[in-house]
Amino acid sequence: MKVSVVIPVYNVEKYVEESLRSVMCQTLTDIQIICIEDAGNDNSKEIIKRLMAEDSRISLFVNEQNRGLASVRNQGLSYAEGDYIYFLDSDDMIKADALKELYDLAEKDRLDAVVFAAESIFEDENLAIKFGKDPVLFKGDYPDVLSGKTLYKKWMEVWDWIPLQQRFFYNRKFLISNSIRFKDGQLHEDESFAFDVLMNAERVRAINEPYFIRRFRGASIMSGHVTMKNVESCMEIIEHAASYETEDEELKKAIGYYNEKLIRDSSNKFREALKSDNEGCKKAEVAFKDNKLFETIVRKSRREMYACSSYYQVMIAILKAICDDKMIDLVLEEHGIGTAEKLAAGITFNLPRYVYKVYICPDSEEVDPYEQKETASDKELSEKLVSYVENIIGNEETVSEYEKINVFWDLGYVGTYLNIRGISYVLHEDSLNSYKKIKDNRPNYSYIFDENERKNHKGVVPFGYSQNCEAVEVNEIQGIQIPTDKVTECSREAMITSLEPDQKKKIMNAFVEPEIMESISTDGETLLLLTEPFAVTGRLPHETAQERLYKDIVNEYGQGKKLVIKAHPRDAMDYEKIFPDAMIIEKNIPMEILNFNESISFSVAVTVTSSVIGGLANVGEKKLLGVDFLKKYAE
Repeated sequence: MKVSVVIPVYNVEKYVEESLRSVMCQTLTDIQIICIEDAGNDNSKEIIKRLMAEDSRISLFVNEQNRGLASVRNQGLSYAEGDYIYFLDSDDMIKADALKELYDLAEKDRLDAVVFAAESIFEDENLAIKFGKDPVLFKGDYPDVLSGKTLYKKWMEVWDWIPLQQRFFYNRKFLISNSIRFKDGQLHEDESFAFDVLMNAERVRAINEPYFIRRFRGASIMSGHVTMKNVESCMEIIEHAASYETEDEELKKAIGYYNEKLIRDSSNKFREALKSDNEGCKKAEVAFKDNKLFETIVRKSRREMYACSSYYQVMIAILKAICDDKMIDLVLEEHGIGTAEKLAAGITFNLPRYVYKVYICPDSEEVDPYEQKETASDKELSEKLVSYVENIIGNEETVSEYEKINVFWDLGYVGTYLNIRGISYVLHEDSLNSYKKIKDNRPNYSYIFDENERKNHKGVVPFGYSQNCEAVEVNEIQGIQIPTDKVTECSREAMITSLEPDQKKKIMNAFVEPEIMESISTDGETLLLLTEPFAVTGRLPHETAQERLYKDIVNEYGQGKKLVIKAHPRDAMDYEKIFPDAMIIEKNIPMEILNFNESISFSVAVTVTSSVIGGLANVGEKKLLGVDFLKKYAE
């Protein structure tokens, strides 16, 4: 017997015949088809018996009591006689050539296991939207025979881990000799089984052939209601992986990354379970009172959202998450989407303990954020913005599930949306000590200082004046130019100082590739020029005036010094052309990130009004020229 196919069956009369016929018509004929009916209450048994009359390769075993999927798969493994074994669920299918091609490949390469890709079909369009219509392919490239541990490490690098058993084809003797079994009664049992396979397999192939066809249906286990049992099973899986002992540091890191992902998923499941199994959750809180893993899952289930319109704000949100030991979601507003996607990938890979998901607001011609900010009370524009935001981060119900929503700008996409919907939020100072300079630096918002003008203003009133803003957090309260009744203080310098070296390294790697950071390292006398988008914002009449201003600054402070330029993210000037000998730092990088690398230092840093200069720790002399410096260039 070449292959044994194990098919657990439970209340699938609508699908079981199609599933079985996909196996019966395989081009590999030397197969054993094991159906195990797990005490269902429909006509599945009768359908299988009818098919048995057509195909003698089918055998049916009937359980008098329901044993669950994990136990039934173990049962099938004990009945199997084939050289190889394949587990297929009774509502799914496989392509006609699947078993032959998998068998031939496994024999040719003497494999313990083959893992392959999948396609999907859906009962309704909502499931298609939820799970995605595209084939589930590997993101990485795995052309060779690898050990299971090597494949596991490679999978973790790009998160190719999808341990669905219907995507695995096993050498049966390998499973038996290594005592690999499913854990009875465990949900998400595929996780532990696949982990054990890869920790023991010597020869594995991963191929991008979608042999498996998965059916998504509303009543299936994985798309049904989440209960505390789901969370408890995930805890077992996490503890099982964590107990694996190895001297391989890369493998330890990969397992740690895997467990962080599982903890994140478990926290999501716990939040879902609170809706459908509140009593089970309450009992679990008693049963797991002193369980550190459960405490972590509960804590991370209470996620916060941070809406950020600059990478500096992203950095502060991450610092807050680390210092408060919180799990957060990030929304990146008003970014060039290519750069934002790169940042999102860097953050989720380097900081999975703290950042669960990153949403990106793409550019929109229909929803101009600056127009919306001033006309949020206009019904047509408001509806456009609401639709735009909800297409990105979910509807009002989804947003309200966050323990706290944080914004750095009341008038950004999310801030305006929250005000339209009447949802409470916490406002954070958008840059270092910027609330001390609103009158000078933000003349467009002078109306906020007049009570009557504020009341008559059309749209959202920023800087915490909105009734939906429940609190405002600043770096330092003394000297701020907004009322302090809502304000609390949180020193950003103190947050940075509290970081462990490993945390600093992870934050740096999230924002900047290590080789780029090395290229910024400076020796000798160096001038750091921090530019601002004066021509874009209208504070200078044109780019020629801005170019003249910065050439004068470099002539004044840069004689005999190497020039390093960090442009403001919205600054459109071509500094490579203006200063061809300068080192140009990528303008989306938060400058404070450079504080995390002791090899980087500057003799002098100069800016006109940028508050960033105050947060730099690696500068000998700081020159903040002030707003009056602009006057002679504005004429």
